[in-house]
Amino acid sequence: MTASGGRIRSLRRNQSGATAVEFALVCLPLLLLVIGVIEFGRAFYVRNELSHAADVAARRVLIGQIAHNASDSEAQAKLDSAVRESFRSGDPTLLTIAVSKETVDGIAFRVLSIRYPFTFVLPGLAQSRISLNLSRRIPIG
Repeated sequence: MTASGGRIRSLRRNQSGATAVEFALVCLPLLLLVIGVIEFGRAFYVRNELSHAADVAARRVLIGQIAHNASDSEAQAKLDSAVRESFRSGDPTLLTIAVSKETVDGIAFRVLSIRYPFTFVLPGLAQSRISLNLSRRIPIG
């Protein structure tokens, strides 16, 4: 047997780079999974903050800080400012707030609808935004 044949056999059994290759194959999917969990956690946090801001505005209507017989434009302005003051986890200027009236089974409601464009921090997802939507029906009569 020649010396080169022995070297080839020893190279086949050599495992010194196997760990690095395995790590490279597992690291990227695991890293993407962890970053995805963090990003969607942020989205749920912002959605929770939107919910809190809507609840603060609804409470102002329910305790009478915004009159039940207020005009639509006056109610819109007061609810808009209440939501924007309460929203702290993003840019309040990006909020789209709509207020309308609705009657269900003879009961009057103000419907508060909020939309916020959530942008991911990841470079590949930065161009795409998801829209976080929320609405509350607030009884007024």
